[in-house]
Amino acid sequence: MNNAVMILLTAPFIGAVVAYILGKFKQPLAFWTAEIVGAILFIASIVLFAKYSGTVIDFDIPWIHYGNFTLPFGIYIDHLSIVMLLIATGLGFADIHFAHDYMGEDPDKPRYYAKVLFFIGGMILLVITKDLIGAFVGWEFMGLASYALISFWYHKNSAADAGMQAFLYTRFGDIFLLAAIALLYIFAHTVNLVELNHLADAGKINKTLALVTALFIFMGAIGKSGQFPLYPWLMNAMEGPTTVSALIHGATMVNSGIYIVARMFDFFHYTDALFIVANVGALSAFIGSTSALVQKEIKKILAYSTMSHLSIAFVGLGVGSLAAGMIHLVNHAIFKALLFLSAGAVIYIAHHTKDAWKLGGLVKSAPFVALFMAMGSLSLAGVPPFSGFFSKEMVLSAAWEWGNGFTAILVTIAALLSIAYITRLWVLIFLGEPRNEDIAGSVHKPSNIWIRLPLGILAFVTLFIAIWQSDIVHYIAGKEVLEPEIKGLTAFMLTGMLILFLIVVGLYLKGLNLLYKIASHNFVQTIHQVLFNGYYVEVMISWISKHIFVNAMAASARWFDTYVIDFLVNGTVPFTQGVHNIFKSGHSGRIGSYMGQMVLGVAIIVIAILIIVKGL
Repeated sequence: MNNAVMILLTAPFIGAVVAYILGKFKQPLAFWTAEIVGAILFIASIVLFAKYSGTVIDFDIPWIHYGNFTLPFGIYIDHLSIVMLLIATGLGFADIHFAHDYMGEDPDKPRYYAKVLFFIGGMILLVITKDLIGAFVGWEFMGLASYALISFWYHKNSAADAGMQAFLYTRFGDIFLLAAIALLYIFAHTVNLVELNHLADAGKINKTLALVTALFIFMGAIGKSGQFPLYPWLMNAMEGPTTVSALIHGATMVNSGIYIVARMFDFFHYTDALFIVANVGALSAFIGSTSALVQKEIKKILAYSTMSHLSIAFVGLGVGSLAAGMIHLVNHAIFKALLFLSAGAVIYIAHHTKDAWKLGGLVKSAPFVALFMAMGSLSLAGVPPFSGFFSKEMVLSAAWEWGNGFTAILVTIAALLSIAYITRLWVLIFLGEPRNEDIAGSVHKPSNIWIRLPLGILAFVTLFIAIWQSDIVHYIAGKEVLEPEIKGLTAFMLTGMLILFLIVVGLYLKGLNLLYKIASHNFVQTIHQVLFNGYYVEVMISWISKHIFVNAMAASARWFDTYVIDFLVNGTVPFTQGVHNIFKSGHSGRIGSYMGQMVLGVAIIVIAILIIVKGL
């Protein structure tokens, strides 16, 4: 079993180097190296799952040793780790497989596949490490890889800017995570995730310290998982290849923030920080779902839906249900990977057209893609019997049972609106008549083995994994899981979703004239602009950064330069003139004056020598 662990730790990084080197000699070898390594990683995760007997895999590898100081690199694999490993490696492998055609014409395939493997390796490291320092290394590996992949097409200014924005936004959150590690190491004398949970359970850690560090860790999670207010990077990250978007939103990066909170669930529960987690999650879910209603680009609609559904998972954790939060994370990873890869198939078919309003009628030329994307959409919306229904209902029940009114109402609105924005997207892409004749006349035919196969597998999983929802919940959270049931909630949600579904289908198929009339009103246009721009949070952050921090630093630097540096530089002239005048006065041309100066100098030297000798 340890062999499987070592493979998971080393194979992605070795594979990244090999894929890049071989790809430089012959480009197809980059893909095949990544495909083989991806398969090996997934198989290793399955082996761990199959052989796991309930005994935690726990061992330390000396990492840094200096004198009495030792920093171990700990491995800790339990049920939660194995579930996350299966997600990261399974969806990562599907993503690599899909990229064969999607990235087939790109001239930089070696660089692409090397970065993808490195990205997956960072997530694996985060998932199986036992301490916050090892987790931070994996955390930063993913941050670096996300920057490199989002800005993969760096020759486009928009892609380069998006990559830099993702790097800066996530680094801002990472500063808090690093501060939490330092505080815990200094005052709690441990950064071991397991020990921190045990200390919290026993009440043996200062509660103020625990609360501060928990909030700092959550700030890091906010940055990585695209929560309010650090979510703008998640939308602009759509400038990268769609396969990268699927990797970020389904298999790796955005899941890491939720995972770190889940891994330290007992610690967070002890500090009462889960209240903050729930309320920030509810607000983020509302912002994401309402903003998704008005977006035009396919990937941005899905990006805002990622923000919303990850926030729903955060709400599950925040109201005290580890099981609800994690099962929704699992289901979201699967149906979101399916939706992003389906979006990639649509973009590939439509010659890289991303605007949903320029498509339409693609169900005729891509019926299987339409079917698979519909299955992913139904799961995201929470329609039974798809997996998303069960996890969303579990989170909502927990929110109404254990959360406050603010949390419960906002997360319910977000859950209801899922059916509206995802139906709107599917209808605009696949139904009606083509709105762009150039695209309608010449579409790429998706490959059965490279495009349809991974989509079909993911669609099959998101449908039939619902059968084992209860088993997965107990596998993650243990045998005794309290699952609240709110009477009438399911009926209310299904009725609300049916009404929204009929309204959206009616408006976007038969009532476009009515929709245009409604949209023409000034008030509606104002609301549309607010939602379309994500409540202008990015604008506010940019304004604050520029006018408060950057301009303040610039003004401070200018004042220092003018009144300190210039003063010192300009003051050298009168200072040197004064020194000159002092020494000039001693050059009188009189022998007696020179003799007196010499005697005075000798006296000073003798006195200095006597003082030194006496001091010794």
